[in-house]
Amino acid sequence: MTREGENPLHSESASVWDHLIEATGPASLLAVIELRMSPALKRRHTAEDVFQEALLHAWRDRKQHQWRGPKSFRNWLLTIIDRRICDLADRAQAQKRAGGSRAVEFPTGPGYDSAAPSPLPWDSTTPSRIAVYREQADAMRAALAGLPDDVREVVHLRLFEQLAVEAIAQRLGLGVSAVRHRFRKGAELYQQRLTAELGTRSVAISQLAMRGLLPNSSPEE
Repeated sequence: MTREGENPLHSESASVWDHLIEATGPASLLAVIELRMSPALKRRHTAEDVFQEALLHAWRDRKQHQWRGPKSFRNWLLTIIDRRICDLADRAQAQKRAGGSRAVEFPTGPGYDSAAPSPLPWDSTTPSRIAVYREQADAMRAALAGLPDDVREVVHLRLFEQLAVEAIAQRLGLGVSAVRHRFRKGAELYQQRLTAELGTRSVAISQLAMRGLLPNSSPEE
């Protein structure tokens, strides 16, 4: 942890970085990545590939990002993730047009061609930790998929994409009050389904809220 007022992105501490990544909800990020990748891309790469590559670039460029809190940092990570996904898709298409059959190498992407991302100073994504994130992400996606059609997209946009209620209303062409109602209904159902999903898994439910799996976003925000 950093002292109040300090920028955690300027810290070289392993514990500060780990705390920062945990605050983004790594499992929810994996679930978002999975939702954003095309079926063809998922046959070549895993969501974990994209996630770990994004963390490497975030670590390298962290001091260039203006710290505005965990939510802003998470949104920045998502922009890096989107670049990684787009880069992979573009290279796969280019290779397909060229008639190549070799597996697509993970790109450095726009703005990263001149230097490889700096390695993390410690192993912040150990296989065991990634396995836990994967287990959580699978449960989250299954719980989301089981929601009724009328609330699923609202829950996805509010909890996974962390969009404001007003932004969701504009995107879906709904009134703000309708979005709030659907989120309340959907979040309750999501929590029930997620708890049921995780009841057959090894992840401790007591840890879910702090890891961003259970609903903690108010429909009023």
